[in-house]
Amino acid sequence: MIQTTICCGKCGSTALRKNGHSKGKAKYLCTACRHQAVFTPAAPRKAAQYAQVEKLLVERVSQRAIVRLTGVSRMTVAKLAKKSAGQPALAAQAKPAPGAGVG
Repeated sequence: MIQTTICCGKCGSTALRKNGHSKGKAKYLCTACRHQAVFTPAAPRKAAQYAQVEKLLVERVSQRAIVRLTGVSRMTVAKLAKKSAGQPALAAQAKPAPGAGVG
């Protein structure tokens, strides 16, 4: 079983308790600072950020501009750029040459 630890966005405390729900999601109350919010796990948010980074890399936006736009660290952007560098070459090989399939 995977456990996720939810932290308070205001003070960083892990002393939270459920306090109702809003739009189908549980609301939590921080017992340390009394901050109340709907806390979401980081995984879906990071996946959306990484998808945006990859889209900007395809559009040939500079890495430092991507950092400013998305809030992802520069080293993560560099890692994703290096990872996606091999993918266009594979996609180009998979495509048939123009006119090769014409009868």
